[in-house]
Amino acid sequence: MTDGPPPLLGDYHRLHFSCACCSAVPISEDPSVAIVNQRKLNDGTKELILDAIYRQPRTITQLAELLGISAPAVPRHAGEMLASELISEVGVTALERSRASERYYGPNFPVVLASDQVALQPVLEDLAADIATAFQRRKDALASAFAHTSLHARGESVDMLLQYMYATATRRARERLEAGSELPAWPKHADGPLWVWWAEEPPESEGYD
Repeated sequence: MTDGPPPLLGDYHRLHFSCACCSAVPISEDPSVAIVNQRKLNDGTKELILDAIYRQPRTITQLAELLGISAPAVPRHAGEMLASELISEVGVTALERSRASERYYGPNFPVVLASDQVALQPVLEDLAADIATAFQRRKDALASAFAHTSLHARGESVDMLLQYMYATATRRARERLEAGSELPAWPKHADGPLWVWWAEEPPESEGYD
């Protein structure tokens, strides 16, 4: 005896949305989608904690004082972030500690500072220009291919699909680079999923101490 009728739709009927983070189905199309789908950063307080520690490791007590959060709440948030591998304990010198038992925390992922972005920008701008040129050169071919799809017959316009075409091309380019080891594989984390994450400091923060 079964619990009920089988589902009307199988996996082959499930839509893949423009962002995998919008789906309840675990589809790993984006290196950061697990952060959203597993609600690792679903609390504004956790984001404030990351904002407070990316430049300078801090203790639970320092975070509570800086952010104006109740002292019991900070260890709970920190514990969840440690379990999610968003933060980790950071070693500091004895001179920086007021007590030997203090634990300092920092982000457990790369943070690209404003000064780092300035250093990387020339090469990234050249790469972006190459990608944009390659896409522009193929717009006629994309429009021609679109004319032979059911989308055209259903009254959709090619302009509405250009973002899809660009996103699909860049995703497949990333997959090719990963397959050839030009991009590293997504690391597996202690709680099971594969994900890669980073953060960028706002450009206007340049020169901030």
